[in-house]
Amino acid sequence: MKALTGGRIVAGRTWLEGALLFDDRILDVASEGEIPEEAERIEAGGAWVVPGFVDVHVHGGCGSDTMDADSRSLDTIAAGLTAHGVTAFCPTTMTMSPGRVEAALDAIKGVMGAGGDGAVVLGGHLEGPFISPDRVGAQDGAFVRRPDPELVRRRRDVLRLVTFAPEEDECGIFLRALLEAGVVPSVGHSRATYEQAMQAFRRGAESTTHLFNGMPPFHHRTPGVAGAALDADVFCELIADGVHSHPSVFRLVHAMKGLDRVVLVSDAMRGASLGDGEWDLGGQRVTVAGRTATMADGTIAGSVLTLDVAMRNYADATGLPLWEAVRLVSANPARLIDERDRGRLAPGCRADFALLDGEWRVIRTFIGGKEVYDRDARRDC
Repeated sequence: MKALTGGRIVAGRTWLEGALLFDDRILDVASEGEIPEEAERIEAGGAWVVPGFVDVHVHGGCGSDTMDADSRSLDTIAAGLTAHGVTAFCPTTMTMSPGRVEAALDAIKGVMGAGGDGAVVLGGHLEGPFISPDRVGAQDGAFVRRPDPELVRRRRDVLRLVTFAPEEDECGIFLRALLEAGVVPSVGHSRATYEQAMQAFRRGAESTTHLFNGMPPFHHRTPGVAGAALDADVFCELIADGVHSHPSVFRLVHAMKGLDRVVLVSDAMRGASLGDGEWDLGGQRVTVAGRTATMADGTIAGSVLTLDVAMRNYADATGLPLWEAVRLVSANPARLIDERDRGRLAPGCRADFALLDGEWRVIRTFIGGKEVYDRDARRDC
């Protein structure tokens, strides 16, 4: 047993002073006098203690990408994420050839749940190829395909989320296959009307992929996917980098969706954490300059965002305190993919947590009770 002492522990929608007792799972929050004598003490030094972050939409980082279809690349991404408080993630694919997508899923399956010094791979997020040819964004439209229920049935062992365009699934057969396989359906890269999107949500789609991006702009006469996502009781992914959406939009989303239905994601690509340069994303060249990653035609191509920065950006725009803002990167994404023992510091949950300083920057990260990152020892990449 270990006892993390001297920290401010974020639990639920508040925070507590005390000691966090844990081994590979959270045991309890105790007062100083209740700490067992045999417990190994770890001093938090007044840091915030928050649940580990869960990124359900991340393509890569530190020079590696999910579409490398290589366990070493996934290990590199996983290790880099821990510097930003991420303790679990869903490697996210791109629209490429069937063989490349299958190879990426095979690589993800090979490292799912594996122990190590990086964030835990929970399974894959299939972003394409079952999207609208009119809303590909930075995806390669040459490989867009009609929805394939058989692929879902065959790869249900690795898929956790699938982004799809409901207007390409007129009869709802693909959506039904996702639900039967226990895979989260997320509407995105879609030109669906408000009515089509609402029908998908009523049928069981649970989320919207990167709200406002990869869909027609909201219009007061034709609200489209964005309007439906804000109107329905579904989760909304948001890339809170100030590039994909203006910070004022964060306040709009917060006013309409509240604390429990927003999931902050990074949508990070290979160049994340490496500064300016040129990189590959889904077989296409992307230039990173500052906070922005774009293709040659100016199309935004993923991001170089990290979840800790996303949380700070969203809180800065909305005025949320840490103990509320952290839900959007921990409890909410965990609920979205039904990871019931992640995203909370409660007895029985996995001992996945991060220590943050007064500016909400990551000091240390623990996964399964084991320290995997210390900023005094290394950086992200």
